[in-house]
Amino acid sequence: MPIKLKQRTLEDKILLAITAAATLVLFPFLITSLLAHDIAHIAVDIAAVGGIFSVFLGVWFTSNIKLFSAIFAVLAQVTILIGIYVKGAGLIYWLFPIIIASFYLLPIFVASLFNLLLITVACLFTYDQFDSFTLSRIVGAFFVTNLFSMIFSMFMQNKNKQLLEKDKISQLRNNILELIAGSSKLSKVLPAVIHSIENELPDTICSILLLDKTGKHLTVGAAPSLPDFYTGFIDGLVIGDGVGSSGTAAFTGKRVIVSDVATHPYWFTWKALAKKANLASCWSEPIIGNQGNILGTFSLYHRKISTPKSNDFLLIEQFVNLARIAIERENADKIIWQQANFDSLTHLSNRNLLHEHLTNALNNAERDKKKLAIAMLDLDKFKDINDSLGHGVGDAVLVECSKRIKACIRKNDIAARLGGDEFIIVFVGTTTAEDIDKIAQKLSSSLAKPYLIQEKKCFLYREYWPRILS
Repeated sequence: MPIKLKQRTLEDKILLAITAAATLVLFPFLITSLLAHDIAHIAVDIAAVGGIFSVFLGVWFTSNIKLFSAIFAVLAQVTILIGIYVKGAGLIYWLFPIIIASFYLLPIFVASLFNLLLITVACLFTYDQFDSFTLSRIVGAFFVTNLFSMIFSMFMQNKNKQLLEKDKISQLRNNILELIAGSSKLSKVLPAVIHSIENELPDTICSILLLDKTGKHLTVGAAPSLPDFYTGFIDGLVIGDGVGSSGTAAFTGKRVIVSDVATHPYWFTWKALAKKANLASCWSEPIIGNQGNILGTFSLYHRKISTPKSNDFLLIEQFVNLARIAIERENADKIIWQQANFDSLTHLSNRNLLHEHLTNALNNAERDKKKLAIAMLDLDKFKDINDSLGHGVGDAVLVECSKRIKACIRKNDIAARLGGDEFIIVFVGTTTAEDIDKIAQKLSSSLAKPYLIQEKKCFLYREYWPRILS
């Protein structure tokens, strides 16, 4: 069964087009030879047309492009030599398109050798049919055509290789961007980034370290190819000038290239560890956010002493940018989730998250056949504080109140701010009135303590209503 044309590769289509065109061009010559009853010409034309059409059928039905390209190239060269031998020097100019086509149909080195052999044999067949002046120019033209075709073929092969490499990298980038767009976790995105660059640079081992909330330590974001003892050591690395490649890159915000970790001063403390992990060099690139803040580092290790090339930096920068996008996307998601579910002032749960927690707590209580208690409270005279001392002081009071609430309740209990000075507490797992009363007394005692406002102690009375939901 022939393969559908739309499913074929570009190489298939080109070879089909060439063989079909050659068959159509040569077929009239076959008809002319038949009409002229020229046996020699008929034999040559039948060999050419039949051979080329057979290649067309072979490609059409099997799509074995490499095999039939080689057959077509050899067939074209043999046929033209037979034609020159039989018909004379009049066909020698057909060598020009055959020389050029050979570099498309065969590997460059093989095509060059075959063309040299073709030129030599064709000139041996026809050297006595040209004067020395004409023959030398024909031979020179053939060799120049072969040389230029070889150079152009090498140039195009290199360009195609670069384009294929760019397409491959673009596909890898698109795959990672799809993960980011799908809000995949960093635990999935960062290893994908590392696997991509390790595939592109097979002799490298990569790691991505993330700056922690304090801005003073690096934690391991992903390092799938590094040994566990090494990642365990660098997890929590303190950043600083001269603290390894990663620590220095995070501290300075600049690229750090260490070609030999055994002799570089940045690695003096860790060279024994690097030797144990069989790491000879390390290049670290800081991951810098859109606001100029350091997010982490992207490091490439080699098992041999090595220095990066300009192309390496271009590739690294692309994947560092992907890591930056992934980190900033997750940070943005966390901020959005925080703002959607927590009170921005007190950092207690807001109405939205409270509803979710309360629903789960009710379902669990019903399932376990237990009771659930909730408490609501607000602060008396809070409006007076806002009106007389300003909202800044009122906010400080609310923050202090929330701290006292969190200090009094248990780990599993839920505290939320409904708005203004209104708070609600869900006592998860409480089963007895005594438990509720004990926590309530603790809350009352804590909230009754004075608040220090503008260096003065103030007392805010509170209202408190515990309720048990069965």
